[in-house]
Amino acid sequence: MLIGDLLTRAARYYSDQPATIYKDIRLNFKELNESVNRIGNAILNSGITKGDRIGIICHNSHFYQQIFFAAVKTGAVITTINWRLAPRELEFIITDAEVKLLFIAKQFWPQIEPIKDKLKNVRNFILIDGDIPDTTQFKDFLGSAPSDEIQLSIPDTATVWQIYTSGTTGRPKGVLLTHHGLLADAEHNIIGNKLNLDKSIWIQILPMFHIALKFMIIALYVKACVVFIDKFDLKLLCEAIEQKKTTHLIMGPTMWQLLADYQDLSNYDLASLKYCAYSTAPMPPSLIKRLIQLFPDMIFYSTYGLTEAGSTLTILPADQHILNGPDYLVKRLSSLGRPIDGIDIRIVDEKNDDCPPGKIGEIIGRGDNIMKGYWKLPEETKETIREGWLYTGDMGYWDEYGYIYIADRKKDMIISGGENIYPNEVENIIREIEGVADVTVIGIPDDKWGEAVKAIIVKSKVSLLNEKDIIDYCAGNIASYKKPKSVDFVKEIPRSPVGKVLKRELKEKYWQGYKRRI
Repeated sequence: MLIGDLLTRAARYYSDQPATIYKDIRLNFKELNESVNRIGNAILNSGITKGDRIGIICHNSHFYQQIFFAAVKTGAVITTINWRLAPRELEFIITDAEVKLLFIAKQFWPQIEPIKDKLKNVRNFILIDGDIPDTTQFKDFLGSAPSDEIQLSIPDTATVWQIYTSGTTGRPKGVLLTHHGLLADAEHNIIGNKLNLDKSIWIQILPMFHIALKFMIIALYVKACVVFIDKFDLKLLCEAIEQKKTTHLIMGPTMWQLLADYQDLSNYDLASLKYCAYSTAPMPPSLIKRLIQLFPDMIFYSTYGLTEAGSTLTILPADQHILNGPDYLVKRLSSLGRPIDGIDIRIVDEKNDDCPPGKIGEIIGRGDNIMKGYWKLPEETKETIREGWLYTGDMGYWDEYGYIYIADRKKDMIISGGENIYPNEVENIIREIEGVADVTVIGIPDDKWGEAVKAIIVKSKVSLLNEKDIIDYCAGNIASYKKPKSVDFVKEIPRSPVGKVLKRELKEKYWQGYKRRI
């Protein structure tokens, strides 16, 4: 089966069932499929053939949904592009991916216009929602293309989505995901998270240029309606939940924190929500407990994975979100859970031997959802995928019950006086301190120890915490060599659009002038 078959089948057997909501737009599966087919036929009429790259720079919307599935049906490879990037960064991705057709929303055209003449591979710029010189209007691109079903023979091993990693450690890499892999990931999530709820309504609020777009595929698999929200706005979010009676919500930890703190939260009826998930970054156990107390009727679960895994490796299901009980049960809130159905996980040392419980090693995984490789980077692909195993670069350990705990990114490990220090371990201790709203820990240069631990903290509005408070608390709760040597208090910690801390950006100012780079 192919991804496009999900929509074709939904249109055939669930034609009148709601499929899409975006502002005033309402589409059932029949209408959605017809729109997708028309766009797909227009793409084929433009000369795009199997394997050609189609780019999209667009806000969350029905436009994004339709263009994605249209590209999928044509045998082309869709490249979803982060609209937050600078023109120079956009130029690299569009050129590297060899994009031939670029769909773009009007609001993002100012980022493309300065580099337009440098994008030699792009045959046509299709403006999705407006009229700008030197672009083709969406309606003109569609022309008289029919809404007939597209009949093409495409193997399920064909690449369908080329998504670029964030590039926090260098140039972004194009991750190649296949029909088979993405459908396998969808099935793993549906089974592991019990997502096949009848007549469910999902919110797509995480940006769709990110791997989070996969939730749109999963929703289609279970014939769910998707409500698209084009920006993170708490008022818009709460109104959508209340008015559309949405049942599923997936957000990053920072988003959940903001929702929990939202002063008008009690003004909205959020009782329709049944399944809520957090992903993309670790969430403090204290926040998880608070959310469960705020929303006692909701089922919370979490997943861990990465773009190269397309995207899920582990799950901590709802029944393992335990607030009270023995320590060995409660501490699972800070774990990644266990391998999700369909995935094998190992934790290995530098010799590639399996680590016993409690010993930190690199988390590696295998399953049908793993990427095909990196676009035009064979050596990097060989380094990341070895004998079918995806080497994640994440360091972690098992407990005696088979739960996995993250230590940190391999590249973020701090070496101070010959001791290995994992920032996430220190961050979890600091998160226990009342008055800490956000925290990240990095290694900075130290003439004596090589590196020193620095904590960067955002305080709550009423907090009077100082550096000594932080260091003293850590000294009493973790080994002395792990405690921060210094603390910076800031208004905001820089994060990616989905909540991951931009540690490279934070470290840069401390490492200027040093030979060692991050």
